[in-house]
Amino acid sequence: MILINDVECNTQREVVLEHLKTGKQITQESAYELCGSQRLGAIIFNLRKEGYSILNIDQTGKNRFGHTTNFVRYMLTNSQEQITRIEEGLDHKGN
Repeated sequence: MILINDVECNTQREVVLEHLKTGKQITQESAYELCGSQRLGAIIFNLRKEGYSILNIDQTGKNRFGHTTNFVRYMLTNSQEQITRIEEGLDHKGN
């Protein structure tokens, strides 16, 4: 069991969803650190099937070897205004 904002989470799906509901973003790396998930894409796919609106934010960064790599950051979207702020680079919430 993992607690996120005093919410008990028993599954990786619950952990990821509660994390997203707090307004934070999540990557594969942070999902692994948070709950041991190595299949974040599958969790996001299932949450979308359940009706959650989750935005993909494509990112470029360096891996642990210093090589440039592409990855995805996911965020639960609540409004078009929030999506616009992300696309314009105005929303920099972490994790």
